Amino acid sequence: MTLPEQEKERTAEPVERPGSQRWWVLAVLCLVVTVVEVDATIVNVALPSMADSLSATSSDLAWISDAYILTFAAFMLIGGRLGDTYGHKRLLMASLTVFGVASLLCVVATSTGELVAWRALLGLGGAGILPASLALVTVSFPAHERPKAFGIWSAMTVLGLPLGPVLGGWLLDHFWWGSVFFINLPLVVVTLASAQLLIRTPAPAAGGKRLDVLGVVLSALGTGALLFAVIEGPRRSWTDPVVLGVGVLGVVLLAGFFAWQRRAQAPVVDLQLLRVRTFVVGSLAAALSFFVFTGIMFVLTQYLQGVLGYRPSNAGLAMVPLALLFTGASLLAAPMAVRLGSRTVIAIGLFLIGAGMVVLTGADTSTGYALIGVSLGLTGLGAGLTVGQAIGTSLSAVPPALAGVGSAVGNSARQIGGALGVAVLGSLLASVYAGRLDDKGGDFPEGVVDRAGESLGALDSAAAGLDGDVGRRLLDIGHVSFVDALHTAMTVGAVLAVISALVVFALLPKGNLARGEGLE
Repeated sequence: MTLPEQEKERTAEPVERPGSQRWWVLAVLCLVVTVVEVDATIVNVALPSMADSLSATSSDLAWISDAYILTFAAFMLIGGRLGDTYGHKRLLMASLTVFGVASLLCVVATSTGELVAWRALLGLGGAGILPASLALVTVSFPAHERPKAFGIWSAMTVLGLPLGPVLGGWLLDHFWWGSVFFINLPLVVVTLASAQLLIRTPAPAAGGKRLDVLGVVLSALGTGALLFAVIEGPRRSWTDPVVLGVGVLGVVLLAGFFAWQRRAQAPVVDLQLLRVRTFVVGSLAAALSFFVFTGIMFVLTQYLQGVLGYRPSNAGLAMVPLALLFTGASLLAAPMAVRLGSRTVIAIGLFLIGAGMVVLTGADTSTGYALIGVSLGLTGLGAGLTVGQAIGTSLSAVPPALAGVGSAVGNSARQIGGALGVAVLGSLLASVYAGRLDDKGGDFPEGVVDRAGESLGALDSAAAGLDGDVGRRLLDIGHVSFVDALHTAMTVGAVLAVISALVVFALLPKGNLARGEGLE
């Protein structure tokens, strides 16, 4: 049975329809996703303060950051089905409430264990917010306006990424580390009130309230286990028995999940979606954009602060060109697609992302901001052209009754792509850095080089424990080693971006969605 035939069978289910207030609705939804994305990055600048206040180890700090990503991605698919079942606005309001409560709990946390738990709860709230907001964009706009709306929505998700470090740096200059979570509370209150006033959607029919409990459990546990292995692999070693065991468990659970979805009466994921070429290729294109985009931000933040000596707030400000050009390119992508077609615009965007990473291979230990700005500009421009068009393309053949599930699957792909970007490029960066430092630093006291190879922060600590000239020499060698690792990570990312551009151009249909033409 095809997706259009399935849509006819769902006529008893009320579906939100485009309304005259759709641009106001989009404004509210952009505010919503900005809150979520700010929280994804604002915590990074507060980690040193948390380490001092909570006596947190390096592993503790890593999990304070990663607990959010893990639950966010693990529960994203469930959020999509809940929205289709109970209503996207209801899911949005409930998820915002969870997000606000979790933020308050983070503020009053007194131990790293508590903070990790409440950060995981924050991720749970975000897992409902993002698919609900994207589904509401889908059902609020007609098909020919969706790429433009998706571009604006995507631009706001990216704007929140550099805004997090900037805002976090300012807060830490004036307040304690809990302020990076406290700032969420007024934002949540404003978005709750705005959503209640402006978003009008009919409630789903009572008969449609079914939930695949087994599918929910298999999906959450499988995705969570697989992401745990991805996150812990670079830290423990990819051959560590725990990493291997949990990774295999995740694969088995996800295989069981997809097998069960074929039999479930109300599946979490309608597998017909995976047979729609535009949905699969568009989702993969967006996921790869987030892979490179998130990975480059992760690497650059360390380079700017650890090698070039930027303060946290200045490192955040350095990312602003990326956000601004992403926003501009997101708006430019729609008229470009009218002339060139979505697949061409997406491919050009991926090539530009690769070019931005190639530029960074020219960075060194004393690089001026001009080179960094050019790299960020190309990356932002490319991602802006790619993401909105990729989302619009992926959802172009998805019926409104499956808007929540389609949005959730796409969001899950992007979040997992982002997590993999940090894990893969971060792991490559860390391993090359440690290897180069070990090769160049053989005449230092025993154990110093091993400690310094853990991170740039550990390098600073190790150097501080040595005599002046010896410590400075260790810092110089460490910074050169990190730059070598940066070049390797950027080269790999650039190759992936170019290969993906070629694959997308080859596999996406030639139809022009921006002109109202079908892609299938």
